[in-house]
Amino acid sequence: MTNPYIERLYNEWCEHERIIIAVDFDDTLVPHKGIVPDYSGRVIKLLKECQKAGCCLIINTAAGTSRYPEMVAICHEKGIDVDGINFNPIPLPYGNNGKVYANIYLDDRAGLLEALDILEEALDLYLKYKKLKNGHQPSLFM
Repeated sequence: MTNPYIERLYNEWCEHERIIIAVDFDDTLVPHKGIVPDYSGRVIKLLKECQKAGCCLIINTAAGTSRYPEMVAICHEKGIDVDGINFNPIPLPYGNNGKVYANIYLDDRAGLLEALDILEEALDLYLKYKKLKNGHQPSLFM
């Protein structure tokens, strides 16, 4: 049985040749209060790989705007380019009505480990797809 979330993300990636990743900052990109396990190393490594594949990265945070410059600086130090904080980086056909649009959300409060697994698998499939010479999307889900 295939994972429909991996399949959906992979298909969107192939269709648009780019996805948008929304990532929380505190306790996801950087450890914050030590309340949850620190997966920031895994998150950062994966985001770097995704950005090499052309992904757009949005920080999706509840933190105040006064922290935005700090967040961008920390991401830059870690080798991550931020395309925006709490806003949609592209015009959406259905408008921009408050919710940040993304193809996948990485957040310590919303199944972070599962989302990382999904993104890692979709990235692997997408990179295999990109290597195909004929340019046809392979049928990886049967």
